[in-house]
Amino acid sequence: MMDSKKSITCECEANTIELTFHHSMPPELVNKVFCPQCQQKGYKSPKSWPIPGDWRLHFDLEIARMFAMAKLKIDPQLVNPGFIIDGGYVD
Repeated sequence: MMDSKKSITCECEANTIELTFHHSMPPELVNKVFCPQCQQKGYKSPKSWPIPGDWRLHFDLEIARMFAMAKLKIDPQLVNPGFIIDGGYVD
């Protein structure tokens, strides 16, 4: 399975993070990122998931569920942010 990298600018546009997507997971999986400064600048990140470095990721769960069903052959209802992070699909 292939890995891909994508640089994404945070919502406050102060910082960029490079994420690696594993197991052919599409980069569109992450639709917003929040750097540590985003919260201080008033950018809210409800439903986002913390990652090391005080960043937070917001996932497009529709894309993740379609990928899970089509490529991984698993029940899309099992897919949530914890599944994505714990499964090592993005870091």
